Amino acid sequence: MSSPTRPAALLAGFLGGGVAGATLSAFIAGIVLEKAPLILFGVGLPIGYGFLVFVAGIPRRAREAAVVPRLALARIESLRAGGTETGDVPVDFELTIAPGGEPPFRSRMTADVNLVDLPRYRPGDVLVVAYPPDRPWRATIVPNPTPEWQHRAAEAVIRPAPESPVVQQPPEGRGFALAGCTGLLLGAAIVLGLFRVELFTPQPPPAEQPPASSSSSTTITVGPRQAFPDAEELRRTIELLAATAQVPPDRIPELAEQATSVLDVGWPRSWQITVTRADVTTVRLTVTGPGGSASLVLPPG
Repeated sequence: MSSPTRPAALLAGFLGGGVAGATLSAFIAGIVLEKAPLILFGVGLPIGYGFLVFVAGIPRRAREAAVVPRLALARIESLRAGGTETGDVPVDFELTIAPGGEPPFRSRMTADVNLVDLPRYRPGDVLVVAYPPDRPWRATIVPNPTPEWQHRAAEAVIRPAPESPVVQQPPEGRGFALAGCTGLLLGAAIVLGLFRVELFTPQPPPAEQPPASSSSSTTITVGPRQAFPDAEELRRTIELLAATAQVPPDRIPELAEQATSVLDVGWPRSWQITVTRADVTTVRLTVTGPGGSASLVLPPG
C-alpha cells in the first residue's frame, strides 16, 4: 500500500507538467505560425523554471546539509561492479546496516571505488557507513573511519537482516503522476487557447491580382464568415464603389445574385469585389469557400 503523496510533491508535479506542456505547445505553435518570439519562449521557459527550482531548493538543501550524519556498522551482503576498466568504477552495494540500539535494516547504495581498492570489498565484510537519520537510504561508506570505529568494525559480527523490506526513498505515488498529467494538459491548453484563432481558423487564399497595366482598380473585401450579400453590408459596398469607381450601383446586386447561384464553392467565407478602370470599367466578384475560390466578371454595360 503506497503512502500518501506529500503536498509539496503534488505541487512540484503539477508545475513541472505545466511547464512541459506549455513548452511543447509554444515551440510547435511558434514553428507553425512562424513566430520567433513564441519559439524562444518555448526554449526559455524550462530554463527559467529550472533556475527557479534551483533557487527555491537552496533552503532545503541547507537544512539537509546541517543534519549531522549518523555513523553505523554495515555488513556487505552483495556487490556488483560497473563496466569500466580504468580509474574509479561504480559499485552497487547491498548492505545490512546495524545502528546501535536499533534493529538492523537492508539498504542499497552505489559508490565509486578505485580498481586498486576493489579487492578490499567482499561479501561478509563489515564497513563503517554514515547516513542522515531522516534519510537512511542515503548511506555512504566512510573511507577513513577513526581508530575506534575501525576497531569496532574489526570485532563486530552482524547477522544479515531480512531481504525485505529494503529501506529506500518513498515513491511519490499515483498522486504525483496525476498532478503531472493534469499540469501537462493545462499548460498545453493555455498556449493553444491563446493562439487558437491563428492556429485553427482557415485563412482565405490571396485574392487574384489583376495584370499590371496603366489601369487603376478599387477592391472591397467582405468577410471572413460574413454571409454576403447582407443587405446592410451590400448597401455600404455599393455606396463606396459608386463613390470611388463610378460603377452603376444597380449592377452590383446583379453580380452578387449571379455568383450565389452559379459559383459552387460551398458556404462563402469571404467575398471580394474588384473594380478595374481602364478603357472600360470591369467588375469582378471573387468568392472563397470550403470548395475553393471562383470568380465572375460582370460584362461592361
